[in-house]
Amino acid sequence: MDAAVADVAGLTGSELRHEAKPVEGGSEVDWTLPSGWLSVSGVPLAKAGDPAGQAIDLSPFARDGRLIWRAPEGRWETIAVFSRKVVPSLDPTHPASGRAYTERFFAPFEKVFPGQGGRTLNFFFSDELDFRLPRLIWSERLADEFRARKGYDLRPELAALFVDIGPRTPKVRLDYNDVRVALSEENFFRPVFAWHEARGMIYGCDHGGRGLDVTEFGDYFRTQRWTLGPGND
Repeated sequence: MDAAVADVAGLTGSELRHEAKPVEGGSEVDWTLPSGWLSVSGVPLAKAGDPAGQAIDLSPFARDGRLIWRAPEGRWETIAVFSRKVVPSLDPTHPASGRAYTERFFAPFEKVFPGQGGRTLNFFFSDELDFRLPRLIWSERLADEFRARKGYDLRPELAALFVDIGPRTPKVRLDYNDVRVALSEENFFRPVFAWHEARGMIYGCDHGGRGLDVTEFGDYFRTQRWTLGPGND
């Protein structure tokens, strides 16, 4: 992975993070937002037992990295979402991720042992695969793919990945994870699977959650169906 990240531009990944500031209704917020902010929302704080109210997109009130907004009546929380690069890491949603990983790890064995794939060289094993991006992967490419696949812009609703923004919260979370996992499948897990399958080789794994953490890689079982010998050592 080190070689892949060093050679392929943009393969190092980023994660979404957030900051929150409470505000009482009727008061004015004057907030210097985190650098590189992607969205800022006003979320009404529901009373215990009440459903959450609908969040407000506050990006029109932000200028030059500064939010100035007077909250309506009630209790509110302002949520700013931003991304931070994680070094070292590998973004499995990147279009070159699986190809780069294969070319720099598996393919050199084939060059040393030509014609032995599926014969003497018949098995590779992935032990506790870790992209170092366990939570909310982010890139502008992912945002563009989200719009193309789901038909709406994720950015104004990013707060839903951290807090309850109202009735749309489950949809936003499910849609995000669906796109994240689909891109990971298409760009990392399937290309690695295809390389082994084409050579008649078994690709085994002993990944960290071993199926007990169903959220690993976004969806453990959906991603590990592309491993020819999942299990543990």
